[in-house]
Amino acid sequence: MKQILKSEHWPHLKRRAVLELLGLIALIIFVISEWELIDSSLFAIRNGDLLYLMVAFALWWLMLPLTAISYKILCDRKIPFLSTVLAHLAGAGPGRIIPGGLGHISMGVFHLKKVGVPVHKAVVVSLTNNVLGVIMNVLVFMFVIFYQPDIRDSIFSSISTKSLLFLGLLLIGILVLCVWLYHFRKIQKSVKKVEKQFVKLSVKLLKQPKKLASLLLIALIILIGNILLLQLSGDALGLSITTSDAVIALSIGVLVGGLLPTPGGLFGVEAGIATSLSILGFGSQEAVSVALLYRTITYWQPLIPGTIAYLYLRERRLI
Repeated sequence: MKQILKSEHWPHLKRRAVLELLGLIALIIFVISEWELIDSSLFAIRNGDLLYLMVAFALWWLMLPLTAISYKILCDRKIPFLSTVLAHLAGAGPGRIIPGGLGHISMGVFHLKKVGVPVHKAVVVSLTNNVLGVIMNVLVFMFVIFYQPDIRDSIFSSISTKSLLFLGLLLIGILVLCVWLYHFRKIQKSVKKVEKQFVKLSVKLLKQPKKLASLLLIALIILIGNILLLQLSGDALGLSITTSDAVIALSIGVLVGGLLPTPGGLFGVEAGIATSLSILGFGSQEAVSVALLYRTITYWQPLIPGTIAYLYLRERRLI
């Protein structure tokens, strides 16, 4: 009986192994192709203050379990905490190949599905976690803009017509793509199921204000952690970045990185952060160095550990 089951599943396992191998090859090629950027990041690290660098690298790992806690609250059921943390780490490994933040979302969905969460609910849990993060980021961004009119004026005065046109065309392109995909029958059915689950979860959270407050608090802690990471990157390079400046730079960086179809928002996040810091009064070279160092901590550091976590979870069929 075991031999029969093994033979039945062999083609599926073989295809999975081939896909994993292709994914790892793509990851290696990607790292090699971006070696110049990696080398620039390493140069920034070598010239940074060791104490600030150590604190910044350690802080990223301290923040890692926060998303798993959010998942446990949203699932409203027992899910393995350690493997959920590793799934999030895997999203920072091979998941980087997927554009924007979709790698983290997909890894989270795959893991939740493997531990018994229905697939549509798993999608909603991952999406809701990200939506709450975006909401918190927007609220803090708007707070800074409202109470810092000089920053607001600097940003608006630096926005050119070409930038607005490019951003508008990009948003229209994304919207057209979403509408086009929505009209596929199979995708439409899945989207409707996800919508139903999302409404159900939203109503449930509104009826449980303590749970919603906990989730928003986690999102705020993650945002504060990233603000500190950017400030520590500046401190390591001898630059003082205020909290307001860090909020603006991160918000714009994440926005640009999320819109550009590059692996993990590569180049987009760096460009957004560097441009924002330049607008806020930092030198161009200083702004680029801070952006590269920040991305070294948040993007390049977890790449190899994330790949190891991915292989570990795949070996145990947890992703």
